[in-house]
Amino acid sequence: MKPSRLSIPFSATILLLMALVLAPLSSALLWLGWRSVDALEQRSADARVAELEKAVEQFLTDGLKVVIYVGLTLADSPSFAAKEGPDADDERRRQLAALLGRHTSVAAAFVGYDDGRFIYAGRPDSFSPTERTDFDLADREAIIMRVVDGEGPSRREISWPQAPDGIRGQENTRPTNYDPRTRPWYVGAAKARGAVLTTPYHFAWSKHAGISAGVPLVGGGGVIGFDYTLETLSQLLTAYRITPNAIIMVGHGAGEVEVESEGCTRTTPDCLADDGAARVALKNVIREAVREDRRIDRRILVGDRFYRLIVQRLPEALGQRFVVASAVPVVELAAQSRTLLERAAVAAAIAVGFAVLGALLASLLVSRSIGRITAKTERIRNLDFADRVPVQSRISEIVRLSAAIERMREGLEVFGRYVSRDLVHQIMRSPESTGVGGTRREVTVLFTDIEGFSLLSETMEPELLTSRLSRYFEVLGTAISANRGMIDKYIGDSIMAFWNAPEPDDDHVANACRAALQAAAAGRQLAEKWRQRGRPGFVTRFGLHTGLAVVGNVGARERINYTLVGAVANQASRLEGMNKVYGTELLASGEVAGATSDRFVWRHIDRIVAVGTTEVHEIYEPLGEIDTAPDHAELLAHWSAGRAAYAEGRFEAAIGCFAAVATIRPGDGPSRVFIARCTRFLGDGPPEGWDGTWRLDSK
Repeated sequence: MKPSRLSIPFSATILLLMALVLAPLSSALLWLGWRSVDALEQRSADARVAELEKAVEQFLTDGLKVVIYVGLTLADSPSFAAKEGPDADDERRRQLAALLGRHTSVAAAFVGYDDGRFIYAGRPDSFSPTERTDFDLADREAIIMRVVDGEGPSRREISWPQAPDGIRGQENTRPTNYDPRTRPWYVGAAKARGAVLTTPYHFAWSKHAGISAGVPLVGGGGVIGFDYTLETLSQLLTAYRITPNAIIMVGHGAGEVEVESEGCTRTTPDCLADDGAARVALKNVIREAVREDRRIDRRILVGDRFYRLIVQRLPEALGQRFVVASAVPVVELAAQSRTLLERAAVAAAIAVGFAVLGALLASLLVSRSIGRITAKTERIRNLDFADRVPVQSRISEIVRLSAAIERMREGLEVFGRYVSRDLVHQIMRSPESTGVGGTRREVTVLFTDIEGFSLLSETMEPELLTSRLSRYFEVLGTAISANRGMIDKYIGDSIMAFWNAPEPDDDHVANACRAALQAAAAGRQLAEKWRQRGRPGFVTRFGLHTGLAVVGNVGARERINYTLVGAVANQASRLEGMNKVYGTELLASGEVAGATSDRFVWRHIDRIVAVGTTEVHEIYEPLGEIDTAPDHAELLAHWSAGRAAYAEGRFEAAIGCFAAVATIRPGDGPSRVFIARCTRFLGDGPPEGWDGTWRLDSK
C-alpha cells in the first residue's frame, strides 16, 4: 500500500489569509468611506425614485382612465346597442377604427354580444410576423377587421385589412370556435356590471404586454373591450433611469414583472451590460414586497457589484395594483464620493497587496483540484459518468470531497438505469421537487399489451420469457425515448408511457403518435425476426389518448413514484383493449387525432360508448405521417363512404364500401367487423334509435 499523501486542512489556510487581509482592509475602507457614501447615495436615489413613482402612477391611472371613459361613451352610443343587430356593423367598425386612430396605446378595440357575435379592429404593427404574412400587410397604417358570427359548426370568422381611406382588402373566411362570451374581459364586465380591467399579460397574437378592459353596454346585451399596450410605459421607464445603468421595472400586484427598462449597449461609455443577475434579484424582491405588502429598500451583492434595490407598491388604479422597482449600482450612486474613496484606497493599498498575494498562494494550492472537481461535477450533472479517475490533492477536504463525488457518481450511474433520464435531470436541478405532490397538466398516454401473452407464458421457460421480454421492451422503449416519451412502468407484458412530463413538450401529441407508429413497426420487425428463427413472435396492441392529469410524486414519504393520476390513463388503456374488437394494432382517441390532423393520416374507425359509461368517444387509427405514408386516398374514400352509409342505416351500400376497403387492404380488421355488423343489421334490423353509435358490451 502506498503511503498516504500529506494533506493540509483548507480551513486553516483560508483563516490565515483572511486574518492577514481583511483586518487592515476592512477597517480602513469602512472608517473612511461608509458615512459619506451612504448619505450621498441615499439622497440621490430617494429623489429619483419618488419622481419615477409619480410618473408611472400618473401614466397608469390617467392613461387607463381615458380609455375607460371612451369605452363608456361608446357603450352608451345607439349604434352599439344590441338591438340594432348586424345592420349597425359598418358604423361600429368605423367608430372602433377611429378610436384606434385617436389612442395610440390601444392595440385593438372590439365588441361582443350575448348572441356570440364579435366585431374587432386591431393594429397590424402589434401582430406577430406570421399573422402579418397571412394578411399580406404592406400598408402598416392598415387596420385588421374581424367579424365572428354563427353558432356551432357554422360559426365563421371573416377578416380583412382595411386601409385608412376605408378601402377593404381581400376577405378571408374560416371556421372558428372563438366566443367572446367566455373571455375574461367579457365575463368580468358582465358580472361587475361596470368597467373592469384584466391582469396584465402578453397578448397571444402580439409581442406586446398589456391589459384588456371591458365595459358593458348600456342596457345590457354585450361588452365593449380594448387591448391596452404597455409598450409606451417601457419607454417611460428607460427615460426615468436613476443612473445610466439603473434597472427599472413595473410589476403587477401578483408579483410578476410586466415591463422593464432596456439594458445599455456595450458601445455606450461606462455601460454595465452584464446585469442579468441583478434583474433576477430585483424580480425576487418585487415578489417579496407584494407578498408582505410593504416598501423594501436594501443593498445586495450581485456577482462583483453592489446594488441598491428599492421597491414601492402604488395605490390601486381601476381595480389593479402595480409595483415600481429599481436596482441601482452603488458605484454610480457614490460617484460624488469617489475622491474620498480614492484617498481610502491609497491607505488600503498595502493591505490589498497582501490580499492579492494570499489569494494567489491559495489559488495555487486549490485551483487545479477545484477545477477538475468542478468539471467532473458538471459532467455528472449531465449524467456523463465516463470519468472514473478520482481527483488527487494535498488538501484533506478536497480529498474527502473527491471521494464523496466518486460515491455520488457510482450511485447516480446505477440510479439512472431505474429512472427516466429526464426525471433524473429534474431531480438534480430541483431537489425540492422530490416531495409528494404533483401538477395538473395535459399529457399524452400510451398503453401497450402483447396479444395472447398468458398462453405464451405457459408454454415458455421463465428464463427464456424474461430474456425475450427484455429484448422486446428495449426495442419498444427505444422508439418511445427517441420521441421524448417517458416510460412510467412495465406492467407484466405491458408498457405505460407518457409525454409532456417531467420536461415540458409543446409537441407532445405528435411525438407520442410518432413513437407509437415507430414502436409498432419495430415490434413487427422483431416478431418477424423471431418467426424466421422458429420462435413465436409478439403481437402488440397500442392505445393513445391525450388529456389532463396530475403528474408528480405519489407514495409515502420514504418511497415515492413519479407517475400520473387521471382518467386519461384509463382511456388509453381502454383504447388498447378495443384493438381486440376491431382487429387493429393501434387506436387513438379523437382528441389525439384532432390535434395532429395536419401531421398524420387518420382513419375514423368508429363512434362508441364504452362499457359502464354514457360518454360518446370517437376512435381513430393512424395510417402514418402525411409526409411519409403511402397514398391512402382510395382506401379512405371507400371507408368514409361506408361509414356514412353505415351511420345512415344504408347497410347494403355500406357492405359494398367496406368490401372495397378489404380488397385494397386484405385482412383489414375494421372492414371485417363492419361487414359483420351490417349483415346482422340487414337480418335483425338496427338497434332502436340508431344513430351510428356502437355501444360496447365488454372491456
